[in-house]
Amino acid sequence: MNVATALNKKYIRYTVVMLTSLCENNPVHIDAYLLNSELDSEDIIDISQSLSNYDIDIIPIEIDPQKFDDKFPKDEQWSIEMYYRLLMGELLPSTVDRILYLDVDIIVNKSLEEFYNLDFGDIEIFATDDRSGNNAPSTYSRKHNDMFKQAYDHGYRYFNSGVMLMNFELLRSRYSFQTYVDAMEKWNFEMDAPDQDILNWVHWRNIGYVDYKIYDYFSRVAHQNKVSYKTAKEQIAIIHFSGTKPWDYCNFHFDIEKIWWEYAQMTPYYDEILEEFVEKAMIDTTIEKYFIEKIETNNKLKETLNKTMELVKIRAKLI
Repeated sequence: MNVATALNKKYIRYTVVMLTSLCENNPVHIDAYLLNSELDSEDIIDISQSLSNYDIDIIPIEIDPQKFDDKFPKDEQWSIEMYYRLLMGELLPSTVDRILYLDVDIIVNKSLEEFYNLDFGDIEIFATDDRSGNNAPSTYSRKHNDMFKQAYDHGYRYFNSGVMLMNFELLRSRYSFQTYVDAMEKWNFEMDAPDQDILNWVHWRNIGYVDYKIYDYFSRVAHQNKVSYKTAKEQIAIIHFSGTKPWDYCNFHFDIEKIWWEYAQMTPYYDEILEEFVEKAMIDTTIEKYFIEKIETNNKLKETLNKTMELVKIRAKLI
């Protein structure tokens, strides 16, 4: 099985958790291509040793960040590494005819054999509906909807780029990195979800879909849909912790996140991650501020309601 992910030093621990979950549920030989511009030889040794119990080869793919100048949108949420997957066709070995791209904030909870071995035909990428099906055009910007008008008029379903089974035998013959750069220029580099918008825009005519409830269920959406830890554990093959992360301390948590921690416990980084989480959670005031703001808002609404009721009483007496 060929898999790829993009990371920097900050995400080494979480990448190991993701790869551990993949190996635990897929006892086959895995070539894992790590797209990066920061990892050194010691990092690669550490990652390899962390996964030494499994039949997996860690293959670093070094990328020159200078390929992505200031025109490429990036911020705290969208790092430079998100663009690295656009270079895979040029940097991966020519022997790689298909590859499964996985974001590092993913847990593989079941076998992916059936998914990985899908027959491509003329399909370039197999993926799932973005936001676990909550992706209506009304939730995107005017720029997004203008650029995707033709696609949406044809019933197109915008996909999530965090899980992609990619047909590189076909992609290499049709596209290059410059294809994506040219597309960004047509967008005037004004994308909402930078590389994801471009991947959708370039490939929308040749996308195949798999069930997001199995192969890319956003954990928070699953929680909102009343999916329990037990159900998630039994039924979801790929759980995507998009947005806030299980290891983040400054947000609300829910039972499905236990699955991430269970796989984290299988890695050498578990104690380190847990200690950091507990220490920061104990002093973080995000949740406290949230409730204080809610209380203040509620008090203002209560005050407004009381004033309104007084006016209603006065008016009733006048009538």
